[in-house]
Amino acid sequence: MWFRSIFLKTLRDFRVAIVSWGLGIGVLTPLVFVVVPTLLADLGSRAEVLALVRHPALRLFAEPVDVLSPGGYATWRLSLVLPLVGIWALLAVSRTLRGEEESGALDVLLSAPRSRLRVATEKLAAVATALLLMGGLIGIMAFAGGQVAKTGLRLSAALLFGLNATLLAGVFGAMALLASQFTRARQTAAGITGALLGLSVVMTSAGRTVPGGAWIGQLSPLHYFELSKPLVPSYGASPRAMLVLTALSAVLGALGLALFVRRDLGAHVALPTGLRRTDRQMNVRAVPLRAWSLRSVFARSLASLGAATSWWGLAIAIYAAVITAILRQTQENLLGLLQTAARRGPVYAELIARFTGGDDSAMNARFLSAIFTLLAVVVAAFAVTLANRWAAEEEEGRLELLLGTPQARQLVILARFAAVAVALLMVSGLIFASVTLTGFLVDFALDRSRLAQAAFGMVPIGLVVAAIGYLLSGWLRATAVTGILIALLLASFVITLLGSVLRWPPLLLQLSIFEQYGTPLVDGLRPGNTAGLFIVAAAALTAATIRFARKDLAR
Repeated sequence: MWFRSIFLKTLRDFRVAIVSWGLGIGVLTPLVFVVVPTLLADLGSRAEVLALVRHPALRLFAEPVDVLSPGGYATWRLSLVLPLVGIWALLAVSRTLRGEEESGALDVLLSAPRSRLRVATEKLAAVATALLLMGGLIGIMAFAGGQVAKTGLRLSAALLFGLNATLLAGVFGAMALLASQFTRARQTAAGITGALLGLSVVMTSAGRTVPGGAWIGQLSPLHYFELSKPLVPSYGASPRAMLVLTALSAVLGALGLALFVRRDLGAHVALPTGLRRTDRQMNVRAVPLRAWSLRSVFARSLASLGAATSWWGLAIAIYAAVITAILRQTQENLLGLLQTAARRGPVYAELIARFTGGDDSAMNARFLSAIFTLLAVVVAAFAVTLANRWAAEEEEGRLELLLGTPQARQLVILARFAAVAVALLMVSGLIFASVTLTGFLVDFALDRSRLAQAAFGMVPIGLVVAAIGYLLSGWLRATAVTGILIALLLASFVITLLGSVLRWPPLLLQLSIFEQYGTPLVDGLRPGNTAGLFIVAAAALTAATIRFARKDLAR
């Protein structure tokens, strides 16, 4: 049955992702529902939660609404998790069309008597159906959790909760489709769309915190996602916001589809004459006979990662700088509130000076610490892309040419991994430089030693992720490697985000790679945890090297 049409075959390919993403994210809402009554049982706990939602850094991520209710608390806590479905959407769309163009699979498919429009439409319809099924699972799990915890959540509200996540993911999937019409590689299209997702988060945060900047947030799809809170009975879903998300997906998707059917297969949309490279430029770039990157495998690996490292590093560094500036702005916004408190109690005067002056590095570090945990997740995601490159090169046969030269396999894999380490160092260095410079410009004092530990402490995390990816590629295809690594990161992120709140066992918390990172801006790096990460990375890389040296390629 599944091979009767392109739609069914594509949907079948997504079956594991549908179940994994739907159940993996869907199970979180019932967990929160079950724990909330205990968590908010006494007045002290409720006061603690109310104080927490006023934390300036946490308000950057979401606007808390009715957090003392199970639905409001779940909506606030899961505000960073649900948009992650958009990452699957952008990866799936960029792989489904542009990825198959790269591998040549689409040439074979289009040799059958089917129009290009029909092929693309069926594939995109399969992606949309997969997203709807994921949203359905998320909604049904929320409804089941509400029934167990007796929150009074209606089935329609639970399904709208899942549908809202689906609509947001659909927007970024459509963006990936459009971006892939202007690139030759699926990774570039996915990277551009991922950057737009990050920009959307920044714009939404700015809309919430910058005085008079509400219009900035309204330019972001995430803003319309947050306008609907179906789990909060007093707030509900916003039909207008959901309609905006649907319209965005439809318009971007239709534009991408129109460009796809009109361009050459394997090429990108033709740029205006002034922006095209000349034939001479293309020839020089295509045959770099005297290039420095041809002097060694390590140099060639560095060169191949250069563009991706630059784009990821710049995007993350700009995000860190903007968030730092917004956080400083948030401090100033609270000046009025604290001055009112000071008039009632002079004892608060010193607190105001520390809080709004921006020169208390310890207090600033506590505000910025949550942001750096999120940056560590993004750097780990960058490491996933680096591991994917290694697995894809073997799968696509690009290693065979290299190994046809007198190069030992062990040296090849170690040289590639050394280039990965350098790429991670460069990204961490850019984060350190951008936050240091922004802090200086906006008068936001930070301990540079702690800041360096926080920035470069992300490197061991990236090394662990990349090394595990290299190890898995000894047996699995690139898509499976990427899927497992993303699942690992998601599980770790959820454990770190909810584990302490839901009072999970300490042993379970330690399984999260981000728990090993800790809060270096506040407490400094923990040498034992950092050494443990290096040991795990070294062990995984050693096993990957042994496997690569002994295996047949592409097996």
